[in-house]
Amino acid sequence: KRQMAVFADPNCGYCKRFEADIEKLKDVTVHVYLIPILGQDSVAKTRNIWCAKDKAKTWSDWMIKGVTPANASCDTGAIDANLALAQKHRITGTPTVVFESGQRVPGAIPVAQVEQLLSDAR
Repeated sequence: KRQMAVFADPNCGYCKRFEADIEKLKDVTVHVYLIPILGQDSVAKTRNIWCAKDKAKTWSDWMIKGVTPANASCDTGAIDANLALAQKHRITGTPTVVFESGQRVPGAIPVAQVEQLLSDAR
């Protein structure tokens, strides 16, 4: 299976566009690392998404459909770990995409380029 990782902030407009684009991809697993770097509202939305019963649906509903995540709380240690991982690898902007090959691409790239990079990683 093809895989890629995406570091994203829930308030990042480019992330929202990219999320809509990558839904068109077939046979790929996308690992999303939430990193709330765009202010306090990003911190709250990230917590609400992470603590939701269905994280993937809540993320997609927010990013694609604009449905605000319901307030939720839980252990947010994973979010802290995501931020530490991003800092360790000097990821300072969202979206940042990392492919299986290790290639890292900043920004919302076109789906055709994502396809090419996924193929190159194999």
